[in-house]
Amino acid sequence: MASDQGHGDESLVIAQTDQLGPDGNFRLVLASQSPRRREILDMMGLAGRFDATPSPLDESAVQSRLRSQPTVDPLVYTQTLAEEKARALAETLDPPSDQKAILVLGSDTIVDLEGVILEKPVDQEDAIQTVGRLSGRQHYVHTGVAIYAVCPGSPATCTKVVSFVDTATVTFAKLSTSDIEAYVNTGEPMDKAGSYGIQGVGGQLVERVEGDFFTVMGLPMHRVSRELSKAIRDLS
Repeated sequence: MASDQGHGDESLVIAQTDQLGPDGNFRLVLASQSPRRREILDMMGLAGRFDATPSPLDESAVQSRLRSQPTVDPLVYTQTLAEEKARALAETLDPPSDQKAILVLGSDTIVDLEGVILEKPVDQEDAIQTVGRLSGRQHYVHTGVAIYAVCPGSPATCTKVVSFVDTATVTFAKLSTSDIEAYVNTGEPMDKAGSYGIQGVGGQLVERVEGDFFTVMGLPMHRVSRELSKAIRDLS
């Protein structure tokens, strides 16, 4: 399930920015209120050309269902959540009357330590333990992404355009107890998968990243750009 579609044509959405937004042929909706994902889309030159709306998905119920399975593949886990977030929001949207489609972008990020999924901490003690487990070790960050299209017609359609998982490898420095506690006391880890944020104070914990930095931040910029570009072309 790691990829439903190849890279396809290698053009980027930077050449099609004018196709998105109120005056374009496509409306882009980010199924999230994550400030990090909004920032990444802004950095792509899409500021003012997308809306951010939280998905109505009962995420905890989906997580519980996935975790109840005998084995949980972290790649399948994050891709499924990304798809479900995008689909749940897409199904609530009215089809566009004056545009070709609404593109709904869903995403989910997890930290994978030797096959164990590390999500957001439940409290400060949990965050301290999680960062301690990552100290001096290598782990994976998987970000699942899904794009759904809501198109006009009789009847209107809501279809999955693409979904995929992008993975980066992150190596933490060996951290002292005082460093770990000081970091957790900043409050930054409390809403982050794996109890750290690489784009903030937590960047100090990281010695090395192999792969797309933005995958660790929450949205793989390069791959998202290519897939948005392809979706625009395919639906035009």
